Amino acid sequence: MTTATDSIADLYDHEVEEILAVQLVLNQRAADKRHNYRDFEREIRGRFAEIGFTVDVNWYTFAVGGTPQEGAMPEITVTGRTMKINWDPDRQVHEAVHDVLGLGDEGWIKTDPDTLKNFKDGNGGHSHSHGHSHA
Repeated sequence: MTTATDSIADLYDHEVEEILAVQLVLNQRAADKRHNYRDFEREIRGRFAEIGFTVDVNWYTFAVGGTPQEGAMPEITVTGRTMKINWDPDRQVHEAVHDVLGLGDEGWIKTDPDTLKNFKDGNGGHSHSHGHSHA
């Protein structure tokens, strides 16, 4: 079953890898030299758009030992997709099982013991004493 989505809540493992790669490049670029904030923000937005995501960029000044420093650090929040995709949970399972993110658990999707027990007990993977009512 696939669902059309432009939500950032549904990410494939390969997309997480792409986002982290863009973040690494931007971190290296930010460390290289001073930037015109407007131009650097345009670059940030452009690099994420190239891999299919929209972002918010907020600039924050910072201090070291209480002394304000020159420059600012961008906080980047991935907010959505540039276009709708057909989310395929089977594809995500495939990527997780094949360890696309390199977490070292190829061939397995681990479930914590409590979730498995609750599922087997007919609670759909969660306990009914988890803080909200189903009434």
